[in-house]
Amino acid sequence: MANGKGGICNAVPARVSLLLLTAAGVMVLYIVRVNLSVAIVAMSYTPTTDSSSGASAKAFCWRNETVSSAASPAVSPMEQSANSTDVEPSDISLNSDKMMLTGAQKGLVLGAFFYGYFITNIPGGRLAEMYGTKRVFGGAILVGGLLDLLTPVAARIHFGVLIGLRTLIGLSHGMVYPALNVMVAKWIPPLERPRFISFTYMANCLGTIVALPMCGLIIAEVGWPTVFYVSGSMSLVWVVFWMTLMHDTPEEHPRISPEERQYIVDAVKAGTNARNKPKKTPWKSFMLSVPLWATNLAHVGSMFGFNLLLTQLPTYMSSVLGFSIRSNGFLSSLPFLTQFLASVSCGVLGDWLLTREYITVSTSRKMFAFVSHIMTAIVLVTVGYVGCNAALAVALFPVATAFSGAYCSGHMPNHLDLSPNFAGTILGVGNSLAFMVSMCVPVIVGAMTPDQSLQQWQSVFWVTAAVYAATWLIFANFASTEIQPWNFAEDDEKTDMESQKFLENEKKVEIVKNGSADTKEVS
Repeated sequence: MANGKGGICNAVPARVSLLLLTAAGVMVLYIVRVNLSVAIVAMSYTPTTDSSSGASAKAFCWRNETVSSAASPAVSPMEQSANSTDVEPSDISLNSDKMMLTGAQKGLVLGAFFYGYFITNIPGGRLAEMYGTKRVFGGAILVGGLLDLLTPVAARIHFGVLIGLRTLIGLSHGMVYPALNVMVAKWIPPLERPRFISFTYMANCLGTIVALPMCGLIIAEVGWPTVFYVSGSMSLVWVVFWMTLMHDTPEEHPRISPEERQYIVDAVKAGTNARNKPKKTPWKSFMLSVPLWATNLAHVGSMFGFNLLLTQLPTYMSSVLGFSIRSNGFLSSLPFLTQFLASVSCGVLGDWLLTREYITVSTSRKMFAFVSHIMTAIVLVTVGYVGCNAALAVALFPVATAFSGAYCSGHMPNHLDLSPNFAGTILGVGNSLAFMVSMCVPVIVGAMTPDQSLQQWQSVFWVTAAVYAATWLIFANFASTEIQPWNFAEDDEKTDMESQKFLENEKKVEIVKNGSADTKEVS
């Protein structure tokens, strides 16, 4: 960005520059998160099992011979995959750059990121409220990038060292999304937040879309260690731009136009306490806040269903339909693409409806929450009843993820509605709750589908739909878009003063103090 007045920097609003820079950071974040999922195929091998291990078990639809020859190939894609990925002992001896991992060990390695990610959501939000998103977000990507560069070294030492390294990356990256909420509270006017959140938070989809083919190409041309050198280096390059160009508040930005600065400050001042950063966190108020619980439960339901969509539906395709969605690069990326496009579209639509005052903020939040919860639930239940029609089931997969993308205009901005001052902390609480429940999804699905039958999976989809519906009903009935009194909490006296000033400035009412008849008119 240029420094002079009237330069190019003034032609591009600072909020747009911030949007692009933040989206790039989230993309890098997810490239580092998912790179191991692609590289682990090339960097490890699993000892060959005997024929009784069940590796060649047929999918449900193939066991029951219910798939028509017109709709499916003569050989089950799952069987083709199993046949093509068997590792012969002679192949292993030719490549000493691979780790030997059992299926359980591989699962521990892939899950290690989330062991750490779960821990730092709440601290990340609070640290950003105290020290700024610039330091927390930038520091998280910096640490994650440096650790990512060490992945080949850790992998060659022992898989336990690799688990420890990925856990540390998760600890670092767990701070990011709560920290971003703090930035949004200070930089983005309330009516613009759905669009900003949709584009930046959901840039994780773009990161995944880029990571899948990029990592595959690097592995094929150079080798798996280079995947981590490239993604780690991308993180470090982004950090340089972030620390140079990002500023925690519009007031600190040296190149923002005076008009834009004043517009942002006026738009966000109602809920932010710029003069005195909150030093005490009102944990008791969090626990007793019904609107906050409604928002957090909506987040729990959304993440429960979303986790099932992205981690368990491919299993359903393989174990029930005999169709490997991961074997096709386009089909692997399509759900992420539709979710991103739908999320951005909902954000633009939401902003348009709000700025023209066609609907209220409360109506907007609940309407898009209906789309992300109820419409996704309907599609999921439908998937269970298309039978063994693999083509239709695969077509419904990206439709479900598209509907789920509406959550960025639904319950997600509601944390900012309730408490701009504590937006990072309360999102950290919500993320932690949602993640605790989401970790149960594989366990629940495994317990409900011992035979991997169509009927068992129908029950899974009905349970997920019930979670979606119940959490949306709670949100629709108990959510609020009003700033909560505890948003201003530092101590009781300051709470009363800040709350009173908010009422005076925003609602233009007369306030009676201490039972006195004296009133003052607020301009």
